[in-house]
Amino acid sequence: MSTNRFGRFTLLCGASLIAAQAAHAQEAETPPAPAAEEERVITVTGTRIQGAKINDVLPVTVVDEIDIANVAATSGDELFRSIPQAGGVAFNEQNDTTVNNARGDAASINLRDLGTGNTLLLINGRRMVLNPGFQTELLVPVVSPDTNEIAPGSVRRIEVLRDGASAIYGADAVAGVVNTVLRGNRRGGFIEGEFRASEGTSLESYALAGGYGFDFAGGRANLTVYGGYFHETGMPASDRDYAADDNRLPLVVGTPFEGDNQFNNRNTFGPFGQFDIQAPNNRTPLNDDDFYLQPSTFPNCRIDLGDGLCARAGITPDIAVRYNTNFGTTIISEKTRYNVMGLLNYELTNSLEAYFEGSYYRSESERFITPAAILSAVPVGISRNAYWNPFGPVTFPDGTPNPNRIGGTTIPTGGADVIMERYRFVDAGNRSVNVTKDSYRLVAGLKGNFGSWDFDTGFVYSEARTTDLEGNRVSLTLLQDAINRSTPDAYNPFNGGCVTGDPGNGDCTPNPTSSIDPFRISVFRKGGTSLALADFKVSRSDLFTLPGGDVGIAAGIEWRRETFFDDRDPRLDGTITWTDSVIPGVTFGSDVVGTSPSPDTNGSREVWSAHAETFVPLVSEDMNIPLVSALNLQLAGRMEHFKDIDQTAIVPRVAASWTTVPGITFRGAWSQGFRAPNLVQVNDEGTTRSNTRDDFVICAAQVAKGQLSSLAVCPGEGVISFRSGTDRLQPEDSESINLGVVLEPGFIPGLTLTADYWRVKQTGLVGTFGDDNAIALDLLRRLAGGTNPAVVRADPTPEQVALFAGTGLAAAGEILFVDDPYLNLDSRVSKGWDFGLFYNVPDFGAGDIRLRFNAARLTSFVQSAGNEGEELLEGIAAGLLPPEVVVGGLGQLLEIEGRPKWRFSSSVNWGMGPVDVGLFAQYVGQVWDTSVSRDVPFESADPNINFFRVDDILTLNLNVSYSFEKGALDGTRIRLGVNNLFDKDPPLADESLGFFSELHSARGRVWRVEVRKNF
Repeated sequence: MSTNRFGRFTLLCGASLIAAQAAHAQEAETPPAPAAEEERVITVTGTRIQGAKINDVLPVTVVDEIDIANVAATSGDELFRSIPQAGGVAFNEQNDTTVNNARGDAASINLRDLGTGNTLLLINGRRMVLNPGFQTELLVPVVSPDTNEIAPGSVRRIEVLRDGASAIYGADAVAGVVNTVLRGNRRGGFIEGEFRASEGTSLESYALAGGYGFDFAGGRANLTVYGGYFHETGMPASDRDYAADDNRLPLVVGTPFEGDNQFNNRNTFGPFGQFDIQAPNNRTPLNDDDFYLQPSTFPNCRIDLGDGLCARAGITPDIAVRYNTNFGTTIISEKTRYNVMGLLNYELTNSLEAYFEGSYYRSESERFITPAAILSAVPVGISRNAYWNPFGPVTFPDGTPNPNRIGGTTIPTGGADVIMERYRFVDAGNRSVNVTKDSYRLVAGLKGNFGSWDFDTGFVYSEARTTDLEGNRVSLTLLQDAINRSTPDAYNPFNGGCVTGDPGNGDCTPNPTSSIDPFRISVFRKGGTSLALADFKVSRSDLFTLPGGDVGIAAGIEWRRETFFDDRDPRLDGTITWTDSVIPGVTFGSDVVGTSPSPDTNGSREVWSAHAETFVPLVSEDMNIPLVSALNLQLAGRMEHFKDIDQTAIVPRVAASWTTVPGITFRGAWSQGFRAPNLVQVNDEGTTRSNTRDDFVICAAQVAKGQLSSLAVCPGEGVISFRSGTDRLQPEDSESINLGVVLEPGFIPGLTLTADYWRVKQTGLVGTFGDDNAIALDLLRRLAGGTNPAVVRADPTPEQVALFAGTGLAAAGEILFVDDPYLNLDSRVSKGWDFGLFYNVPDFGAGDIRLRFNAARLTSFVQSAGNEGEELLEGIAAGLLPPEVVVGGLGQLLEIEGRPKWRFSSSVNWGMGPVDVGLFAQYVGQVWDTSVSRDVPFESADPNINFFRVDDILTLNLNVSYSFEKGALDGTRIRLGVNNLFDKDPPLADESLGFFSELHSARGRVWRVEVRKNF
């Protein structure tokens, strides 16, 4: 929203017409707190007007203590994943094979799948600090609070506002708000321990937690403290068939994809390296300057290297020799968590209360990932004088005869240099990833009333720090020195791997440790975030009275300051770079094998905001108006100014509820929202990434000359992409609509049914055009005589000039890099439905029975292109570009990768006397895996029909508890349970570990036993 609307906003505020984002929290959804644990009431996810009676206006999902017990989560991540409206979890421990990801024991929140960073996460009504790690989503850096910082045992309930909430809560609330209410005001204590084991695996966990609370100062104050310890042993990938091997062909036997090598993802980078001889093709029996190593028992050997090893001509190792990158890796990390928390409230006078919250959280995790491999864009030169170079000199410069030079070649006596283009350092060992995180949060405030006005003012300060230390990395500079020694202690990249058995698992001919240690290093990534926040809020539920009831009003101001830093190892941030000592002119900004350079980044932001709201009951039941038992109106608005980007956003909100007759209520809301570009997107000074891309321009010339059959077989090559942020980015705008109905039939007491339709339109989404799209656009424009200046190329060589002659295209050189900055690009429209059933069965002598059902149906998720994207699409539609050029990430993305049509959770609880039984079901629908498509496509109107279908999954949790009420065990509860009762594996997908980790879990059937003692 532009600042020229400020005057209108101020006028609305002055007239008290700006209003509340109000959310209902039905009695069926939130049972009363036990008397022993009465809490300080925190009304945030509903209206900020204390005491206002505005139930059923907005859609809220409440996860209470019974639900939390049914989910039986060990982490905030597992708990939040049980909410059907929560989308894919981008930050997860399976998604951490690169140092550029948010690694370790961290998880994110992504309501409606609108994108990480569009959901505001609160604790007791005030925002959480962001996780220090960030990673790219759709090629742009995204940030999120870490849901694992929330220990399930300390949670009273979770309130999920399933509607845009920028008008009240500000940035990050485009998709909605998740508020975690902690359990305070405890009287007495508890201690509990739990053991879990995943069936058929080595995964086990142990947890110990306790808490104690007491009143003092004559009952005017209460202090409650909690503490917890959790340890999990971890799970190797070898424990799961779908994760143990990149070759998943055995898992698709009997399906339409049987025998399809797209399910064999073994990697071309392994211990059997691929090299380029810097000599003419006719100098060796290879008749090619390119070759790779393989066992001599394999076909097409051209040179016998001895010890069961041979050289075969070509640039891409055969499938049979490719490497299983999951060998020796970890699917679930070994981790330890510690958390302590204290909550204090002190009634200073009858109208003034002080409160304090303090918490500390620490996590430590370790996992093993695949050994390091060189980047395709960064080959390594091997000197002709390197001791193990098989094409080296007859004698070394010191006159020593070369025992490793092979015969049968016409390589000059002085030898030939070799370029190592593909190689994985398997003998250096799997890389270890150790991540530690420390986070603390302090909240202090005052609340109370002066006259008829309620107020709440507080200050929050929170910090989080992470250290990501990765071992068994390889320094390019030290590696090249170790390879190019002319003595036997040199590192030998020509010794292959296992020449018997499976060549894709491990290395049976490793170099001695003494030759590896000189170049083996550890690298770090350190990150930190902080949040300082001060606010002041006032409200009054009875400002004046209308015939329909009391008019309520609230207003508030807030200041916050956020900071972040991302400190990379000197070998990653450009301090220590690499210059190839063999290949002239080759330099790289990173000295770490397999990782592109990333500069250190930091930034800060100050935000000032103000909001106001009002609740207007227009009609009440007492007015006896036909078909209008109640009609309530809520209006809200917010102004927020971001100092670092000098942007001011102003957003309104209108919501209403109409009860036709008692038990039938219609509700609706319209709002505008915004999301400011995050601090990384604004402050990133430039990140270099190396990706394998098709150079469509060069390949188009090769197709024209008959050297390639089509662009479909264009060989990929390493391309450097340069991404950078800017403070000129604009906030992303959004518009949300929510329409629903609430049914509470009087003839079925205790039953509530809800149905809500929602629609969110987002414009100006921050993204990058994508280096692959930029290259395709370069071809399109060159066909018309122009170029795409974002694709920066070298001057064409004479060979390239000859290649392009007669093709109709101007000669083009190789791609040096693609300039791909963060921009406000695309727009997106998402639609869906939510359905709920909440039923507390009346007591008829069979015990307490409670039913819950919550479903989310995503009906549409359409992403539209920006100007350059439309130019590409028009070129494809007009036939100017061949069909092999595909613009990804646009159009209808429903069920694509991580957006299933259906998700639901359901629970049944029964209790009688000391026995309680809970059954919980969770369903995640099917999606398409676009990384795999049929070799022989079907003709269908469904554009996704030829992709691989990832199955849906329904899992059940069961728990039975018994509470002792007499004798020595009085106050003791024993709970036995099993998660994933029928031991369902996550549905197979063409992913690095065989499943979509943002949707599914690899834990399988988990047996658990818990003992709790209250005192």
